[in-house]
Amino acid sequence: MRILLVNHEFTITGASTVLLRLAAHLQARGHSLTVLPANPADGPIKTAYEALGIGIASGAALSAFDIAIANGIGTTQAVIDIAGRVPTIWFLHEAEVGLRILLKNPALGQAFGIAAAVVYQTAYQAEVYRSFTYALPPQKFHIIPNGLPPLPESLPAVRPKARPLRLVQVGSVEPRKRGGDLIGAVAASGLDMECVLCGRVYELDEAARRLADAEPARFILTGEVPPETALAWHRSADISALVSESESQPVSVMEAARFGRPLLLSDLGIYRGVFTHGQSALMAPVGHVALLAANLALLAGNPGLRAQLGQAAAQAVRGFTVERFFLQFEAVIAGLAA
Repeated sequence: MRILLVNHEFTITGASTVLLRLAAHLQARGHSLTVLPANPADGPIKTAYEALGIGIASGAALSAFDIAIANGIGTTQAVIDIAGRVPTIWFLHEAEVGLRILLKNPALGQAFGIAAAVVYQTAYQAEVYRSFTYALPPQKFHIIPNGLPPLPESLPAVRPKARPLRLVQVGSVEPRKRGGDLIGAVAASGLDMECVLCGRVYELDEAARRLADAEPARFILTGEVPPETALAWHRSADISALVSESESQPVSVMEAARFGRPLLLSDLGIYRGVFTHGQSALMAPVGHVALLAANLALLAGNPGLRAQLGQAAAQAVRGFTVERFFLQFEAVIAGLAA
């Protein structure tokens, strides 16, 4: 089958990495793939596609393709433009972030009706977008949780730990991810702890930036790193965090959990049914730095609790395999091709 991948960006994000893994799998299954970037800026994900021998198109004759997969809310206009000419799967990775974009320009919501199929990672996303989809046939929508591939045989070395404890958040440094809250919580706690924000740095609030600049050995900003290096930072953590204000099904949390690390999370609806506060994670309301600091202190002072939460987190993600993800996504593709 000839498949067009409409990619939202070539930077390393959970969404772009998931599509890259799917592309490699589909190519191995004998499909022909071409990538059409919604944002043509170069990045490491583009290099990875080229290494696989998957072509990057600046434009594409849609008649040359049997199906298209549009990745993320950033491809909404592309879905509207192409879905009437080639059956298109809209693979949405966003929840409230995507809803806010659509509410600012409600005309973009027509993409749900135009797409041949819409894939979410969680039932929570389906609820978030219901105001745009309630009148559409339910068979159009599919929930396919992200899956974790096997760990590499080896991981690169990262900076040795210089303090008794290390807190790691993997994800881009931007307002939505609220990495500044973690820096503030570590500073407020008075704990002898490193705080690592691993990901491309877009924006960090002024107060957190001042703290990071004053103590760069304690507040570490790695910048964008390859996926294997991000895994190595996960492995190096004593406590893993993701305190975003919005997520869909973050791969970084699942990766941290697989290493058996205790999780410090925002209390978001998308975690319901996977992680439970006090059992497999500690959660706090978005932006509540004082409670984050208290949860950090609780974990720092209780190795037994860290181990207990980490083991429960690892158990919670055990069923999220990349093999299951591929099987379910291929079923959607086959259904459109039938």
